[in-house]
Amino acid sequence: MSLRRAFFFAGLTCFFLVCICPAQSFLFVSPNTRDHMTDESALGSMDSFEQSNFLAAAKFLAAKICAKPNVQAAEGMDGANTENSSLITGCNSAHAQYLGELLGRYAHQKWILVFDPVSGSKGRLLTVSFTTEHPADVPKLLRSLGIKAGTIVVQDKQVRFFLWAPDQSLDPLVRLFAGNVQGTIRETAGKATFIGNDSRAKARQIFDLRIRKYEHGRKSLSQWLWTKELHDLGLTSTP
Repeated sequence: MSLRRAFFFAGLTCFFLVCICPAQSFLFVSPNTRDHMTDESALGSMDSFEQSNFLAAAKFLAAKICAKPNVQAAEGMDGANTENSSLITGCNSAHAQYLGELLGRYAHQKWILVFDPVSGSKGRLLTVSFTTEHPADVPKLLRSLGIKAGTIVVQDKQVRFFLWAPDQSLDPLVRLFAGNVQGTIRETAGKATFIGNDSRAKARQIFDLRIRKYEHGRKSLSQWLWTKELHDLGLTSTP
């Protein structure tokens, strides 16, 4: 997975802009470990046991530490590649980072991303919301407009497109995209924290170290990571 690249180069401006200031963090993390996936492969992976188990494990762990966790399936875009992913909300910053590190370790990820709302920050998380009869075509539309990174969450015909925007370099393209889909953009000022490494082995060490540090003097959830119970979650919902 390459969430760091997928979000770092995404930039937005204000189009039908509504500022929101939620106290929750946004956690973006994927179970995918394949380096090259087409839009079609990523869409097919949304129904895989890999995805259903990961989402079930995320719900299981999040319920133990977050006040009102919400775990959603997502697609992550990175250049020409797309992957099955997830968006988790309803956790504070410390819990979101810990949960992300647990899930990153569980799924052998390279990177996770946690976005924390911070009033007055120059960085932004932008949410483009719209409806479409063809949500599977959204990655293709974004790329055709020159937008090659971000996260897509689909619920029926309702689509939300999330982008971490450290600057305004892609503003004209995003205005064009929002206009094409007749969407609205909500803006959350804040900071993004990327945790991991481009080396999967080094990322594992980073996750392990941060997990141990967080769990010192606290109840441990990492003990669940290698249990049969966690690895069997999702079996009932996948053929």
